[in-house]
Amino acid sequence: AAADAALPPKAPKQPSGPPGPPAGVGIIFKESRRNSTTALVVKQLAPGGPAETSGTINVGDILLKVDGKDVNTTERATELILGPRGSPIVLMFKRFAEDKVDKFSVTLNRGTPAVLPPT
Repeated sequence: AAADAALPPKAPKQPSGPPGPPAGVGIIFKESRRNSTTALVVKQLAPGGPAETSGTINVGDILLKVDGKDVNTTERATELILGPRGSPIVLMFKRFAEDKVDKFSVTLNRGTPAVLPPT
């Protein structure tokens, strides 16, 4: 039994198991095409998802960047937004408010399983 004392203490157990589905932030986007540009507009927020509970993102906001990368298609947004549950992500949006445009960034932790409605 004395040999057991020489073993390093076990690291605290991380919640493990299968990695699970990639997680997002609970935003459904729609592509809005105007002239030759495509904008990603927030169509819906998942109830209780990270985006909704942040209280910062509104339906109608336009996604500009995900972690500093430009996005203009739902496929690209999905690819960049989905990641390990609990990991941080920075989203930059713009919002048209009366006669001005506000740009703002939101840092969220991924936490909503990726369930995409049929298109």
